[in-house]
Amino acid sequence: MRKIAIAVGIVIVFVVAVVLIFAATFNVNKYHDTIQSELQKQLGRPVALGKMGLGIFPPRFRVQNLQIGEDPSFTTQAPFVTTRSLDVSVRLLPLLHKRVEIASVNLQQPNVQLIRNKQGVWNFASLGKPGTPVNGPAAQPPPSAPPSNGQAPQPQTPSAGQFSLGKLTIRDGQVSVLDLQTSNNPSVYSHINLTLKNFAPDKPFQIDAALRLPGTGTQEVRLQGQGGPIAQAQPAETPFHGTLSLKEISLANLSQYLHSPALAGSDGTITGQTKIDAASGKVTAQGETRIENAKIHGQDLGYPIDATYDLTDELASQMITLRNVVVKLGTAPLQLSGTVQTKTSPAQLDLTTKASNVSLTDMARLAALFGNGLPPGTNVTGNLNADVQARGPANKPALNGTLTTGDVQIGGGQIAQPVQIQPVNIHLTPAQVQSNQFNVVSGGTTLNTQFAVNNYMAPAPVVAATVKAANAQLPAILAMAKAYGVKSLDKVSGAGVLNLDMRATGPVKALNSREIMKALNGTINLNLNNVKYSGADMGQEISKVAGFLKPASNSGGVTTISKLTGDILVKSGIATTNNMQAVLDWGNLGITGSTNLADQTLNLRALAALSQASSQQVGGNQVGGFLHTALANSKGELVVPVLITGTFSNPKFAPDVQQAAQMKLKGLVPNGNNPGDLVGALLGGKNPAQTQPPNSNQQPASANPAQQLLGLFGKKKK
Repeated sequence: MRKIAIAVGIVIVFVVAVVLIFAATFNVNKYHDTIQSELQKQLGRPVALGKMGLGIFPPRFRVQNLQIGEDPSFTTQAPFVTTRSLDVSVRLLPLLHKRVEIASVNLQQPNVQLIRNKQGVWNFASLGKPGTPVNGPAAQPPPSAPPSNGQAPQPQTPSAGQFSLGKLTIRDGQVSVLDLQTSNNPSVYSHINLTLKNFAPDKPFQIDAALRLPGTGTQEVRLQGQGGPIAQAQPAETPFHGTLSLKEISLANLSQYLHSPALAGSDGTITGQTKIDAASGKVTAQGETRIENAKIHGQDLGYPIDATYDLTDELASQMITLRNVVVKLGTAPLQLSGTVQTKTSPAQLDLTTKASNVSLTDMARLAALFGNGLPPGTNVTGNLNADVQARGPANKPALNGTLTTGDVQIGGGQIAQPVQIQPVNIHLTPAQVQSNQFNVVSGGTTLNTQFAVNNYMAPAPVVAATVKAANAQLPAILAMAKAYGVKSLDKVSGAGVLNLDMRATGPVKALNSREIMKALNGTINLNLNNVKYSGADMGQEISKVAGFLKPASNSGGVTTISKLTGDILVKSGIATTNNMQAVLDWGNLGITGSTNLADQTLNLRALAALSQASSQQVGGNQVGGFLHTALANSKGELVVPVLITGTFSNPKFAPDVQQAAQMKLKGLVPNGNNPGDLVGALLGGKNPAQTQPPNSNQQPASANPAQQLLGLFGKKKK
């Protein structure tokens, strides 16, 4: 037994010695052209090999600076594959018989160019198929006649030219993907590791591909499973069964890696696993994914996002079927099912969305991060229930179902007092979206409203909405406006009451606030006090217009109004007044004219009458605009006619020289003896409800604006 062991040891030593001697003396570059030719034959592509070396265990060739050429029908100048280092492991016995059979290939830092031409054919479709055209599938030969002896034909073996490989390994690879059907700019993906086993064009193969993103944590995307045989005509239809795993992926890193502007400003950690089954042109995905520590536009979402899904994509018809998709936003689950047809643009939907007791707190937080929410610090409570089916084009689907909200409370932040929205029920049909009549309550003020949209899929849908409130308190109305996202009143505060009776009726070009404002009609009556308007200091602006030596007021860009009264008539989105009067600490201000509610533009005439004290303070009849932009009555009170344009949030003031000239010519400068008497005589006792609004693009009160303005002054501050 001992002699046998010694003999075996001697044989092993001898073999090792022979192998070492062989490795030391064997010139692998002698086979350079043979190996290069064999690779070209099996790949069907030009191949260029650099300097070669030999490894012993296992037997392998080492090649520097490998290049595999592109399919000649693709016009790109770059090679299909370049790699810094290549190890080709070969089978030993065929090599001793001067034949090269490749067992495995190891690529270090390869660069691969994947291109799909405008005919939908990928540049790798002809790889390993010498002589196969890449512009379409090869024509199938007619079936051969059975042998005359009646025996069944033997199955054909793969041709000698077909490429097969026991194992392919890629380390730290880079892949450039260019789809000429959709873009002329390639997407580049780096740091790819891949192991491919038992690859042959007509056989199944195993794949394990991993991608690690830079940064802390695992940050790994991994695809594992079995694929093949490759569908030569349509590689995308190659069968595959496996899993896609995401482990602690940074959403910000993924956005940079995928060059996706849609994810810019977003972050979070994604973890999940998806089971993928692809066969016969159908891809089924089942799994779950979770996003933690989510950030949108740099702000924390505050809760995780969970998704479970079971869906199928039919590649040929481009039909996606959602059997069951549940997206959970914190405690808010949304369930979707149905189909999405992406072959057309826009996509065609047949989807059902269901939600049960969804938290409006979570929904409001998400909306705010996308810039569609309430002011920062606002708290929303309540719940939403939904059962809605959407059918038709994605941009204008037909809707069926119901939406209901309950116990909605909005407050905090910039909303000075809480707002309660009583239960809202919205019924949806393909012809109409209709709400119930519901109340919005804040403090002791109740606003009653209802809305409907008819023919909402038409180019000009028809709206019908009402808003009514009697003796509404101004703070409550301002709180409601902020709760509904109305920003045009952000610069107003104060107290007092107003009466609203507004309706939006008729066709609109689009369902947005601007177009709906154009359909607005109704009346507003104001009786307000202690109002502050931060859009401009009117006393200072009027002082500039009149050329006062000193400003009538200097309150840091804020106008303080002790009392504001008047009536407003709204017709087709144009708000008109002819009796607006404001009492300020430096005098009175009368306003007539119109405001376009759709774009907030102003077209107003104002008449400012300073008290005697304020008139003396600003310079009396020594002011720069005296007799031009400012007039004085017999008591020495200065009167300044002003044009107000611009917008409500950014008004512009200019002298009304024309009206100043008319007032001077007709002796209509108001004083303590005649303002009250002029009201009935000059305005005829009319109010806005009896007066047609002027066109918003014309100068208001064209008949005699000066007389209308003078009629506004009953009592002036002394």
